[in-house]
Amino acid sequence: MADSGAKAMGSLYDLLLDFVDTARVHDSNYEIAHRLLEDYGQLSGLTLRQMSELCYTSQASFSRFCRFLGFESFAEFKEAIAGVNYRLADDYTREFQLMLGRDEHQAICTYRTSLLSLLNETLDDESFEAVPELLAEIEAAGRVAFFSHHFLWHIGRYFQGKLLQLGRYVELYQSFEHQWEAAQSLGEGDLAIICSVNGSYLSHYQDIVRSIFSSGAKVAVITQNRHSMYLSRADHVLYCGTTNENDMGKYAALMTIDYLVMSYRQRLLSKEGHHE
Repeated sequence: MADSGAKAMGSLYDLLLDFVDTARVHDSNYEIAHRLLEDYGQLSGLTLRQMSELCYTSQASFSRFCRFLGFESFAEFKEAIAGVNYRLADDYTREFQLMLGRDEHQAICTYRTSLLSLLNETLDDESFEAVPELLAEIEAAGRVAFFSHHFLWHIGRYFQGKLLQLGRYVELYQSFEHQWEAAQSLGEGDLAIICSVNGSYLSHYQDIVRSIFSSGAKVAVITQNRHSMYLSRADHVLYCGTTNENDMGKYAALMTIDYLVMSYRQRLLSKEGHHE
């Protein structure tokens, strides 16, 4: 089994939020997860006893909860908490944060101008030319699987829902284990779509990426990174702009996905003889 890195392809709170937001039964596991989220900022450094007391449960029940989430033990669960070094401030340049402090309105106007510029350069001519063949492969593939993490995983969920309305099921998995299993099970006639604005997915999850590229499946990459060693091996590359400054790249990725959805719909309508 490959090294999973992060169980949820992101932070522990992503895993907890996903469970709480989608749980249909509010059982003891739900109550534990809910309490952890309420005091998430206080979890670092807590022992099993302290965390169990925080959640009004026994140590044995909390250990079972850790295994329910996919961790082998409380120690591994605790490592996931300690491994979260992400800060919201890391998304924004120091210059932009200082601008926000001086004049919030001007800062947002500047942000909007930069965002519009990014969207204007999203999907260059080379990317546009790649779309028709990619759409044909989406339609004809035996399986289509979408690979990403963090916010871009949610863009994949949006893509999955839209394509399902058009009769095409796209596989999407959140955990490392399930993404790795999906990558290993792909084969000729299948299609993998990797969405990674700055290329971090390609570098952080190389066990999955290597499996995808050695599977025999066609591969499409949505990115801004023009230097990854994997791009020369991809069958299609769609470039979603050139900058992720102040975390703007996600909008360009969403625009690219929206374009694929709109074009796929038009492709189906054209084949049916409809013209709207």
